[in-house]
Amino acid sequence: MLSIHTLLLGGIAGYLVGSIPSAYLITKWKTGIDLRREGSKNIGARNAFEVTGNKSIGTIVLVMDLLKGLLPVLVCELVGCSDTLAVLIPALILGHCYPIWLRFHGGKGLATIAGALLLVNPFAILFWLLVYGVAARMSKHVHFAIIMACGAALLLIIVLPIDVLEQTVLPISGLAGRQFQISVGIAVLIILSKHVEPFLELVRGKASS
Repeated sequence: MLSIHTLLLGGIAGYLVGSIPSAYLITKWKTGIDLRREGSKNIGARNAFEVTGNKSIGTIVLVMDLLKGLLPVLVCELVGCSDTLAVLIPALILGHCYPIWLRFHGGKGLATIAGALLLVNPFAILFWLLVYGVAARMSKHVHFAIIMACGAALLLIIVLPIDVLEQTVLPISGLAGRQFQISVGIAVLIILSKHVEPFLELVRGKASS
């Protein structure tokens, strides 16, 4: 059972780190462009690259977003606060997707959760990439592919027996199977919330064509 102290520590620290708007800050600093008003208006690496046309900016943003997920998880593991990960991971994604500093206008959370899972369950990343690749080839639409991949990952997390799930979680993380199931399940739901509207726009566009 997680203590109130653990919940507060993981939740607040995770949200604050996740809410650092890397794409917005780097793009604004380098070019003066406000990503909230350009391109897809997403605060992420892809929009930063597409708006600026600068691969270096896109790469820097991607690395920063990955590190926002990886470094807090690494610190928790090194100092022996693995229990905090159960709250930290969804809090990181919540902060990235809905940062208070930009009036809750954030990114999609994919790079950040990938960074976190590298030290917890890299098999989950491989599974997501596999489904995403198949869906992207079938649909040629990024939001459809992302929803399919996230939906498949969420379903797998829910239906897999806990003992089987625990076999895919890296021992170094110290995260129990049930904790992983709930924590990453919530994080994936937050990510899905950022793709519902683009997906509905795709459906409406196909319906009207």
